Amino acid sequence: MKKIVFTGFAFFSIANAHPLLNINVDDYEFYEKLESAKNSNKLILSIKPISNIFSSEKGGWYIKPINNITTKIYYTNADNLLLEGQSGISLKKGLNAFFYEDGYISFGKNLVSYYQLRQDLNKDTKQGNLFRGYIKYKIGKFSIEAGRDNVNWGPGEYGLILSNNTYPFPLIKLDTEQPLKFWGKWRFTILNGWLQEKRKDFSNPKLLGLRVVWKPADWIELGGSKTTMYGGDGRPSYKLTDYPELIFSSRDNIPGDKFDNDSRAAYDISIFLPFKSFNIFKIYYVEAGDDIHAIWQKEDRGKLVGRFPFIFMLLDPLYQAGVLISKNNHSLRVEYVKTDYRSYIHHWYNYEGYTYKGFSLGYPYGRDVESFLIKYIYDSKKNYRIKTQLGYYKQPVKTGDIKSKTYYGFVEFSYLLRKNIEISPYFRIDKKDNIDENPLPTQFDITNKNKTFITVGLSASINF
Repeated sequence: MKKIVFTGFAFFSIANAHPLLNINVDDYEFYEKLESAKNSNKLILSIKPISNIFSSEKGGWYIKPINNITTKIYYTNADNLLLEGQSGISLKKGLNAFFYEDGYISFGKNLVSYYQLRQDLNKDTKQGNLFRGYIKYKIGKFSIEAGRDNVNWGPGEYGLILSNNTYPFPLIKLDTEQPLKFWGKWRFTILNGWLQEKRKDFSNPKLLGLRVVWKPADWIELGGSKTTMYGGDGRPSYKLTDYPELIFSSRDNIPGDKFDNDSRAAYDISIFLPFKSFNIFKIYYVEAGDDIHAIWQKEDRGKLVGRFPFIFMLLDPLYQAGVLISKNNHSLRVEYVKTDYRSYIHHWYNYEGYTYKGFSLGYPYGRDVESFLIKYIYDSKKNYRIKTQLGYYKQPVKTGDIKSKTYYGFVEFSYLLRKNIEISPYFRIDKKDNIDENPLPTQFDITNKNKTFITVGLSASINF
């Protein structure tokens, strides 16, 4: 494979770390640099996190108690302001501070354990916890991970099925560390998660997820994803032999059935146009659904359903379409998303729905939303980068008489003080018409209030 060149803080933060460590899904600078880099179309990047494939370290026996320290400080006049894709950050009115520290233990090249602590400080909360933590073991081209983490699936800015918007959750995950080669390149991942929290619908549900990606050539990538939210206090429990049925979900639509759970699926396609004057020119499309007609469904057997080849049709559809273009120091993403009013909610999980700790497991704004974003990045390739993003979303689109509309924009300037120290001032403005005062992405409380909110911030990171 042709070489992918990295510079700046993103490179230093990975060059000397263990090669089996995950690059966390909220490490935006790394993934933005990687996805816009020349030759990145040769990689499969629609399953995140990826391992530290750019590490120069061979892996030995040692302890690195502190690898990175990051501080993020924001001041805003908004309450419950979501910072999209930031692994569970919602700002309270006034001062907000988040402190992160991470480190790891290497047990040779095939086994590593990782931890990341986080402390939150605002007008309502003063708390600290183990934010992420896992042990990961590599076997050939595969790895097994157990601990607390989150993922981002799909080619878009935020996944429709699973995204980097949500708080990390306890999980066990099997993943491909290197692509499997059979008529192209293949990657897959399967996980089981435990959403441990008190809820109004069913507390402590579980999450089963699967994603498969096939790259038959460097210019095209095809993916499919599926998740099932199941179980919880007061709901059926399952034996290990029940899991094939949970994966295929052929009895999801049978009312009262033991396997009537909350499943959703998606397929996606990415085309990389071979324009020599661009680093990357990617066009992508994702369609997802919270229900399905399919020949393997118990109630649909013997029927021709859906579009050609008449084997399945996604219901309650969600759509995502976008383009990612990069050339030299510049990158641009334009993306449109629409979710259905029945998205991320289910007759069993009918209040919090498809969320964890109040954050959507899928698209950040949740159900019944139409959104549009433009993101532009200038990367000097030396010691600074500028990221700007403009966006709009309306919610609810189909239900309710009053529609909440949000227009937002932010700019972030990242500057490398030294090769291992970076600071990033941040400025954001949100104009909201008919404010939704319910912070849950599955519920609405639309008011006639209109207001403009200002947020300023500063983050600083140091790698050791």
